Amino acid sequence: MRRHTLTICLLFLVSATTFAQDFNLSATAGYLNINSIFKVDGEKRDLDFKSSGFYFGTQSEINLAEKIDLHPEIALALNAEGDALYFGALGSYQATEDFSVLLGPTLNIILEDVANGYQTLGIFLGFGGNYDITEKIYAQAKYNVQLNDYYNGTGGVSSKVNFLMAGIGFRVL
Repeated sequence: MRRHTLTICLLFLVSATTFAQDFNLSATAGYLNINSIFKVDGEKRDLDFKSSGFYFGTQSEINLAEKIDLHPEIALALNAEGDALYFGALGSYQATEDFSVLLGPTLNIILEDVANGYQTLGIFLGFGGNYDITEKIYAQAKYNVQLNDYYNGTGGVSSKVNFLMAGIGFRVL
């Protein structure tokens, strides 16, 4: 089931971007750092934990204006706490010839079973930067802050994660 979902998402990304006039397709991979935040009745508890892993995926750059691009992406993240699919649609503003500022929404879907009272969909606001090392290779760092809550039960409990993705991309098209 996971392979089918990832395959369908990749096909959607590729087919959607082929209709754009000026776009490219990249393979991405890098380091993932997750910070989980648990609160009970609004107070932070000592249940907080950090987890690290890696991600890989694909990203496209669709030129919208002279210095503005859209970066739709799909990534599979693997870490000790569980695997997840990330879907992003970050906009970028080219601040210099080689550096762009990123901002936009990201969704993630947890691919593991979750406890009762929890949901698998996370909604995030992502921001970061993109630096072109060469014409084909770039470095990218994004920090994502969760806007919704994974816990949807009762009892004044809040369960969120924030995550950092830092990696490289290789433009293949």
